[in-house]
Amino acid sequence: MNNNQEINYTEDTITLLLDEDKEVECDILAIYQVKEQFYVALMPQTPVDGYEEGEYFIYRYESDGENVELSDIESDEEWEAAEDKFEELLDEEEFNSMNE
Repeated sequence: MNNNQEINYTEDTITLLLDEDKEVECDILAIYQVKEQFYVALMPQTPVDGYEEGEYFIYRYESDGENVELSDIESDEEWEAAEDKFEELLDEEEFNSMNE
């Protein structure tokens, strides 16, 4: 994938432009913060070659209110922190839905 993603953005979805100009429509699962950096977790709406079904994407996320920019996470340490926080959010959501 490119370092900075070309995207189309709505409140619920983002269309990523992957390698070879392949567009992938993704649902936004969460936008969250770890330390000073924001991240977005995305779930492709259709299977993507080379990825398992149900596999999600996590990118660095920046927005000025009108424009959104996604970029790849560069280090394993940063990836692990972003993934741990997202999984923590999933666990909280599952716990909260069980108590409704």
